[in-house]
Amino acid sequence: MGYMNIVGSLLWGARNCYPEMLYGVTQCCRLMSKPDAKAWSCACHMLQYMYSQKTRGIRFRSDGDGSPICYYDSSNKADPSDGKSQWGYCIYMFNGPIDWGCKKHNHVGVSSHHNEYMALSHATKAVMWIRQLLVEMQLQEYIPEPTPMLGDNDQATLLSQQEMVTNGNKFYLLDYHYSREAVKEGHTSTRRVDTKANYSDMFTKAVPKIDLERLGETLKGNNGVHQVTPPPKAE
Repeated sequence: MGYMNIVGSLLWGARNCYPEMLYGVTQCCRLMSKPDAKAWSCACHMLQYMYSQKTRGIRFRSDGDGSPICYYDSSNKADPSDGKSQWGYCIYMFNGPIDWGCKKHNHVGVSSHHNEYMALSHATKAVMWIRQLLVEMQLQEYIPEPTPMLGDNDQATLLSQQEMVTNGNKFYLLDYHYSREAVKEGHTSTRRVDTKANYSDMFTKAVPKIDLERLGETLKGNNGVHQVTPPPKAE
C-alpha cells in the first residue's frame, strides 16, 4: 500500500518543519518491515495533519534570545520488547527551534534519572555541534556564555555538576559522562525546568491533545520569549 513511501514523507516533514510530529513518526518507523492496518491508519492521520499545516512554518523573532537554549527529556516508560525508553531534545535560537531529535535509548535505564542522564549526554553532543558551527561561522557573539541545558530531573542535573559516585550511578557507562565534561569546561550549564515547561516532553511519549497544542505552539515559535532560570550560585 506504499507504507514506506508515506512514512518517508512524514519523516522529511518531522525533521524539517513539523517537530511536533517526530515522536509519532518514530513509532511508525519501527513498523517499517511489517506494518499493519493500524500503522497505516496512523500514518495517514499524520499525513492529513501535515497537509492541514502546509501554509505555516517555524517563526523566529528578532527580540528572541539569540543564544542557543536546549531542552532535553527522557521517558521512563520502557519498550516492553527490549526495556529501552525514548529520549528527545530541542535547541532554540531567536525563539524558534533550530535542531531537534528523538530516539530510543541505546541502553536500558534502570531509573528515571539514569534515563534522563543519558538523554542529557545526547543533547550535549547536539549543543556542542551547534556551538562549534557558530564559531566556524565567526558568530561567537551568540555564545558568550555556557548554553543552558534545561531538564526536569534534579538528580540528573546534580550528577552533571558534581563528581559523586553512588550505588545508584557507579555502573553508568563512561560515554554518558560527556555532559559532565562539557559543564566543567564551561560549554554548557545544566539547570532545572518545570516538567510542564519542558518543550522536549512531547518527543518522549504520546501526550494529551491539550499538551500537544500547548507545547506545539512553542515548537512553531509562537509563544513569546523564553525565560531561562539563572545558573545556580557557587557556594
